[in-house]
Amino acid sequence: MGITVYAPAPTPSDEAARERAVIASGALDARDDPELIGLVEQARQRFGTGMAAVSILSRDWQYLIAAAGVTSRTYSRRMSLCGHAIITPRAVFCVEDARADPRFADNPTLIDGGQVRFYAGAALVDPDQFPIGTFCVFDRIPRDDFGAYEQMHLKQLADAAVARLAERRAPSAP
Repeated sequence: MGITVYAPAPTPSDEAARERAVIASGALDARDDPELIGLVEQARQRFGTGMAAVSILSRDWQYLIAAAGVTSRTYSRRMSLCGHAIITPRAVFCVEDARADPRFADNPTLIDGGQVRFYAGAALVDPDQFPIGTFCVFDRIPRDDFGAYEQMHLKQLADAAVARLAERRAPSAP
């Protein structure tokens, strides 16, 4: 058993308000929504990654409410790459090779079994500008080809996921 020096993502300064936005979004009740799953499958195919997900960060946990290529659906937020992605919600957070990146090289979730080497996440930003989670793609192999074009498409998928969550919340027409 070794000692790790992994540092989890910082907590956003407006965490209490962000958490209220997560609850208000209804995202935690959207698990396995067919339209979100369709978006996730589309992302996995478009970007050629083994895994993709819509991830919601709430309290100490990360919930994958729609996922492809992933068996577990709940993770500790402390070990989450998505926790880092919501800190800079206007930019796509990209890690080409988690093992080579000093911020993540000792993350137990990443090194145990080598589950994630490449990660890209675009924040799910609600209408009040709170990042409630991410739309992310990730893979077991590192990648250095996730450029501006791919990032733009990932942001579009994140926006589509936010729109779907808003649609689910809207009262149905009489």
